[in-house]
Amino acid sequence: MKAIPYQLTIFVLILLYGTTVEAQSVMEKIAKLEKAVFSISAYDAKENVTATRTGFFISGDGIAIAPASLFLDADSISLTLRNGRSYEVSHLISIHKMADLVLFKASGNRDRSLSYIIPSQETDKGNQEVLIFSHPQEAQGGLSLGTVSTVFQAPYLDRLVKVDSDFGPHSTGAPVMNSEGDLIGIASYLEKTNTCQFISTHVINDTLWEHSANNSLAKDTTLYRQKILPHPHMFRGISYLMNGDWVEAARNFTREISRDSTAVIPYIFRGEARRNYHNSIGMEADYAHAKKMDPKHFLIHYFEAMAFLRSRDDRAAFKHLITCLDQHPYFSPALIEFGLLAIKLHKDILTAKKSFEKAIKSSPIYANGYYELARLNMQYFREKASAMENLNKAISLNEKLPGVYSIRGTLRIQSENYLEAISDLDKAITIDTSDTHALFNRGLAFYNLGMKEKCCRDWDMAGQLGHYKSIKYLSRYCNKTPISPTRQR
Repeated sequence: MKAIPYQLTIFVLILLYGTTVEAQSVMEKIAKLEKAVFSISAYDAKENVTATRTGFFISGDGIAIAPASLFLDADSISLTLRNGRSYEVSHLISIHKMADLVLFKASGNRDRSLSYIIPSQETDKGNQEVLIFSHPQEAQGGLSLGTVSTVFQAPYLDRLVKVDSDFGPHSTGAPVMNSEGDLIGIASYLEKTNTCQFISTHVINDTLWEHSANNSLAKDTTLYRQKILPHPHMFRGISYLMNGDWVEAARNFTREISRDSTAVIPYIFRGEARRNYHNSIGMEADYAHAKKMDPKHFLIHYFEAMAFLRSRDDRAAFKHLITCLDQHPYFSPALIEFGLLAIKLHKDILTAKKSFEKAIKSSPIYANGYYELARLNMQYFREKASAMENLNKAISLNEKLPGVYSIRGTLRIQSENYLEAISDLDKAITIDTSDTHALFNRGLAFYNLGMKEKCCRDWDMAGQLGHYKSIKYLSRYCNKTPISPTRQR
């Protein structure tokens, strides 16, 4: 997606949100929010700019958030609002090392009230098209459009979202707004792969923030800041790992290990990155070292469980998930896999349901929890209304989640809502063209609407992909009419 010239913004918003009134409402929110956004720059001893990023105020008394690593080697820091007002950093408040974020207090212009942005806790609506308050040097008018492409559940970061956009490194730290006009994310940029992404604003309220001594930044030495502030290696490494850029992830974890060889987490992450690009010797060395340092660390056992699942050793995976959850009872990805294996290995429906519900409680913006609970309620408890509610929630959080539209389409067929079922199943097949269940069920919907040619075409395609029931229906209702799968619908 391209940066938006400001004069075209209202036109773009009308296209996105439907009416001039709705677009104007969003424009008013944009105008209000951008008053809280600032450019923040680090300077060396000769007052040369060494780095520039973006941040924003979250309270009227000058509390702000920005990338933490910007502060590492700076002799001075200044921030400038879009109206030209400048502020200095008074002191650091707290630091999120995994997310490379810092909360700090700004000073200056005391006679003027500060605009600020309140992060939304309702981040499950309007999430597919977003607006990024980009750095003005990277986007005309200081706004960029983004389209969500992939949603990850990242260890230590929670919701990490990759977007198709065109902002750059200066926009790291920028606020991200959804189509409801709510602040839902904090932008970042991975230079090696030109990846645009954001983490959920839920990170502001998590438990990984570390309090910083309430000292004036002017009195802080570079050595002190290097001790308490993160380098960006961990955040970048986790981001690259989630995006499947295994080699670049490993490089960043190596940089972190070179900086601090006493921390176990970079070894675990690097071992997992190496596993994925088939560096078996390096992987084994990293995991051996990590196990010496902390043999029960939850991530060791989670990654081992996932490896056993890929090799179809479900029982070994189940044992590792038990150990993982003993150490971190609220790690949602492990809770989901544990619940699925509880059904598969032991037919323990109630334990699975409790696991999915616990995953939702611990990570309410993790779509997979709602999806798996919906599947369970639909299959074992016949709770169609509850299943539909959870599917709607999952779709609002991650509309590209495989299977979610297929199941909702199936529910709508059962309610004889065939047109909406076809709409859902169209989306399911767009996400996964080999989804035989979606093809079969769309054929059913077409059949019930009297659209025999389309129904037979879907069953023929599903049958060619190995769906036995489609072959039977093709024989029974389509008179074995051979239909080429290459024919256009």
